Amino acid sequence: MKTSLRVKLVRTMIATLVVVSSATLLVVAGMNYLSAQKTLKIIEGHIRESIMHKGTGLVTNQALGLRDLVMDNAFGDVARLIERTLRKDEQLVYGLFLDENQKAWAYFTRQQTPKEPDDWKQLKIDLDRLKKQEKGVVSVDYRRVLGQSAFEFSMLVVDDKGAPLGGLYYGLSDGPLQLALSEAGSDSRRSLFVTVGLLLLLGVVTIVLGVMRSRQAAARITQPVTDLTQAVNKLASGNREIRVEIKSGDELEILGGAFNHMAAELKDSYERLENMNRTLEIKVQERTRELAERNRDMRLVLDNVNQGFLTVSIAGKLAQERSAIVDQWFGSYQGDVLFHEYIAQSDPVYAFSFRMGYEALVEDVLPRELCIEQMPARLRRDNREYRCSYFPILQSDKLDGLLIVINDVTAELLHARQEAERTEILAMFEALTRDRTGFLNFMEEAEEIFRKQVNADDVTLQKRGLHTLKGNASMMGFGIIANLCHEAEDELADRTLPLPKEALTPLENRWRVLNETLRNFLGDKGHDVLELSTKEIEKLENEIRAGAPTTAILDRLASWWLESAELPLRRLARYAVALTSRLGKGDLQVEIAANGVRLAPTAWAGFWTDLVHVVRNAVDHGLEPPDERVNAGKDARPKMRLSTAVVNRRLVVEIEDFGRGVNWSAIKAAAIQKGLPVETEDDLVRAMFSSGVSTATHVTTISGRGEGLSAVRHQVEDLGGHISVISTPGKGTCFRFTFHLSEVGPRFGVDISAEACAA
Repeated sequence: MKTSLRVKLVRTMIATLVVVSSATLLVVAGMNYLSAQKTLKIIEGHIRESIMHKGTGLVTNQALGLRDLVMDNAFGDVARLIERTLRKDEQLVYGLFLDENQKAWAYFTRQQTPKEPDDWKQLKIDLDRLKKQEKGVVSVDYRRVLGQSAFEFSMLVVDDKGAPLGGLYYGLSDGPLQLALSEAGSDSRRSLFVTVGLLLLLGVVTIVLGVMRSRQAAARITQPVTDLTQAVNKLASGNREIRVEIKSGDELEILGGAFNHMAAELKDSYERLENMNRTLEIKVQERTRELAERNRDMRLVLDNVNQGFLTVSIAGKLAQERSAIVDQWFGSYQGDVLFHEYIAQSDPVYAFSFRMGYEALVEDVLPRELCIEQMPARLRRDNREYRCSYFPILQSDKLDGLLIVINDVTAELLHARQEAERTEILAMFEALTRDRTGFLNFMEEAEEIFRKQVNADDVTLQKRGLHTLKGNASMMGFGIIANLCHEAEDELADRTLPLPKEALTPLENRWRVLNETLRNFLGDKGHDVLELSTKEIEKLENEIRAGAPTTAILDRLASWWLESAELPLRRLARYAVALTSRLGKGDLQVEIAANGVRLAPTAWAGFWTDLVHVVRNAVDHGLEPPDERVNAGKDARPKMRLSTAVVNRRLVVEIEDFGRGVNWSAIKAAAIQKGLPVETEDDLVRAMFSSGVSTATHVTTISGRGEGLSAVRHQVEDLGGHISVISTPGKGTCFRFTFHLSEVGPRFGVDISAEACAA
């Protein structure tokens, strides 16, 4: 049952009056209570002050009167004085005088006469407090004694010279204080009850008058509303001539005028609508014809484009309208079909990825652009590859569906792949022409690494080998090999077992093509060819003519099989320059100092192969972008130094970057996560060269896996070497590799050129 507006107004007024009256009652009662409490505190203060004045005067006067009696040892007079004082004043609870030896000369109480000399001890007087008390000062204590609360007044009795003779104690009952407070409290409550009663009476009268007044006001307000309601009902029933007349002089009168205006406008609108309906059928026919023509044109477009257009609803269902080429590529469909179920017949992997990505897009938790970017971009069917693009369909800025555009990129990818293969083969011949010996050593070392990866039974060794192969392939310009290695690393990242041989088949096939191309070009020569300059032959001829010893001639011949360290250093330098430019860090300046060192290519090939990881880390982590270098007060152009030297039968190889220095804090944090020791500087260096330790925030094709430096450490240890890292924040880092040599000479695989010795 609905409640009328009049009843609601009356109820509201009553509720308001009740709330106001209650609040007034509470406020007045509260203020009365607080005032009574304040009055009680004042009364209590006055009574306490009176008791203090009385007790202080009593003790002070009697202390003076007792002085002569005590000095004369008048025990009886002392007792009579205290007893008489106690009997005259009913407020006194007890009286006590103790001499300086704590012997009671007189002790009397209001309740009973003491019988034993030590009965005064039931008072539990704090004797130490009186001893510490100043002479001539009355001490006051309020406490429970002899079953009641009392004010205890005490004072030292001293002789003419100020020497203490004893202590005088009187206890005054707090009865007058409690009686006065009780009477004042009773008066306060009576006053409060009277006030509350009057307020209640006033509140009831106010509510009754308010109800009467509110009923009258409600009647004046609700009558015009009733008239309006009736007019609206008649208007709704079809009577467009209805009008209301309200003369209340307020907003209701304005509302009545607005209703009359609305009724007039509504009548005009109905008349105009009737006129429009006469031509509506003709307009509908024309609009239907236009839509049919547009649909025919759209169908014509969809039937002739070479792109696949599909529309997916918010529920993932395909719309029936689509380009004809979709049916040619993936087959036709009818009815309500989910896109991921339809496309799973062609590419199940794509279908699964799309389903996961579309669910995230519909959930609308992550940014819409991020969800679309993470959806699968490639679709494969029958040896053909398609590129998929996605465009959200929005309604009021909310996702209402998805437009999928599919392009056949098989020919495009084939062309790009063929171009990459030609570029890779061209890079192979350029490397062979530039540094035949170094390149052939790289191919042999890479062949050995690849053979181990295919048959690897240890996941750590496989990770390390793939990372090394990727780095050197990048250095040689073998882009396809490097990308295939990176894909294999991605697949291996979360595995605990090595990749099976089948997973490395694409890498194996591409490596076989490169090797076959190289063998076809070199024939049976390969490493049988020794490259010599005419100067080397002339030197040998001159030494023979000069009658050089046989050992010198043998040393000269043996040196021909050695490789100048400048060649691998230049390979690393070229790679460092290219990588620096690729990362947008400027034009790298590389200083090379081989210092005449010559090494056996085969024995040191593995070391030079793995050293590429140090160069990659120096460029990626060490060198700063140009603007950062300028802000740090450095030359905008980055710099790196590569050097070799033989010092005191030690081979020293150094790679130094003049960058930001090693972030030892990040190394320490990564090492702790791996459970490695980090107490000393050597611990941190070992951690830096340990497997899985990396300071990169994400994995790239350049770094981030923590396997490269681990491969370098194992190679250096296999050669009996030692690694040192000298780093200065903001100045740069030097990686030093030191190898102890049993002998130095061409026949021992390490030599220094005659020019370097002369220098």
